[in-house]
Amino acid sequence: MDEWEIKELAEEALWAVRDGQYVRATALADQLATAVPEDPVARAIRAQALLPPEADAEAGESAVNEARRAVELAPDNEFAHVTLGIAAWRSNRLTLAQHSMERAIEISDRKPRLLVDYAWFMAFERGPRLALEAAEEAVAAAPDASTAWAALGLAQFRLHRRDDADESLQRALGLDPNDFYAQWVKVILLQDRSQDAEAEALMKILEETPGTEQLVARVRREAKRRQVAKRLVEREALPDAVVDVSFRRWTWRLLALLVTAAAWFALIAWGFYQVVR
Repeated sequence: MDEWEIKELAEEALWAVRDGQYVRATALADQLATAVPEDPVARAIRAQALLPPEADAEAGESAVNEARRAVELAPDNEFAHVTLGIAAWRSNRLTLAQHSMERAIEISDRKPRLLVDYAWFMAFERGPRLALEAAEEAVAAAPDASTAWAALGLAQFRLHRRDDADESLQRALGLDPNDFYAQWVKVILLQDRSQDAEAEALMKILEETPGTEQLVARVRREAKRRQVAKRLVEREALPDAVVDVSFRRWTWRLLALLVTAAAWFALIAWGFYQVVR
């Protein structure tokens, strides 16, 4: 297999991942890994293919092992470290995920895109204060990046700075009205403020994004549950509105899943052109 055929195979595998065709992506990634077994990006592509949204623990471990191999083959390759970080995140190996993302940021000379992904990870899984620092650095480095402002809004929301979060999200949507990240955090913020009509209007837009069906349905069920609770409180049938902690936790986990998938898609072009150097 010559260089052009390898690049073509890598492109097919990566776009299969992007389109959610994980069985096909895995088959193509297997061919790629066989053709260039010592190439770190080939291994990273295979790690991506092995981790569809519904992946179980065994698949997650296989993806982490592939990403580890990529890092072993190229310890100074940021793509390999990012892939390991995301695979570890998806597999709930949070310490490994954090260390891998931090290493990727260091190698990349602190690229804003990686700072944004790190900020999202920290806001979801670790500490919103560290997430805030990363997001602020990303905004300072790339003030026109809507995803950086969206990450800042998420970190501020997790720190209960809701007015600041709203301002950051408005800035993100002003830069890009279709920014997926900003739209979702805005929905969560509106839900938190019981502004269900506005949240519903935004969800109608988000319904058009593939892979969001479960999250949309769950958020809508929560809105209806809260409306019923509010009526019962008003009728003095309940002492106070009931906070569904499991809903909040479930929502953050599913949103985190969507974020990791999007983060991988953002690396597609980079991976394709680096398979053969």
